Amino acid sequence: MSEAPWDRFEGEEFRRELTAYKMANHPFRTHPFFREVESGRAPRPVVQRWVGQFYPWLACVPLAMAERFARCSYEARFDRFRTMILDQLVEEAGDPKGKAPGHPELWLRFCEGIGVPRAKVLETPLLPSTLVAIDDFLYINRESPFYISAAGSSEPPNVELCQRLYPAFSRHYGVPEASLEYYRLHVTADEEHSRFVGEMVAAFANSPEVRKQMWDTMLRGFALHGLLVDGVLKAEAAQPIAAA
Repeated sequence: MSEAPWDRFEGEEFRRELTAYKMANHPFRTHPFFREVESGRAPRPVVQRWVGQFYPWLACVPLAMAERFARCSYEARFDRFRTMILDQLVEEAGDPKGKAPGHPELWLRFCEGIGVPRAKVLETPLLPSTLVAIDDFLYINRESPFYISAAGSSEPPNVELCQRLYPAFSRHYGVPEASLEYYRLHVTADEEHSRFVGEMVAAFANSPEVRKQMWDTMLRGFALHGLLVDGVLKAEAAQPIAAA
């Protein structure tokens, strides 16, 4: 029987193994829903329901980054990691001086572009699956060391997903270019954030116990992103059929 990745690899080698597995197995790569959106086969009402449920997830990301920042020690040896986390926190939340909007705002603009008014998004009740995903995501970042929660980050596969969906939303769903800033930004911004989380993983992947926690957190992140989509699809399937 071959050794588990957390036993066989360490440091940068483990980081590469973790990233490769994430790229091949994350729901952003494997879930049929995203392939349906990419090809334009996903019905617009289903996509609209999904964008409404994904907004509260995005709105909690800055809070999760704040929790991650709080778990990074004040010691000088952690300075560069605090800077990395703060960079991501500010970009997610938006420049406090108003020079750049946060990602939740960009998503609301995208929602408007695909035909869901922001007022409707903001008043949409959260599905139980969305609530569970958000709660666990915040819990991971609050209770785990910053390098453990970083291992579960979705940045690397999100770059590829945004590259795929950016043209698809324009071509198949008629989303105006002005409403696609979220996708344009993430094609480039998440490359840098992917490097940040990779550096955190490589720097602290120094024992089988820590590496196993990192691997498990990655799998937990898979489950949460799958839950966000599956909850929407289940709710859509449960909608009553309109009378003829």
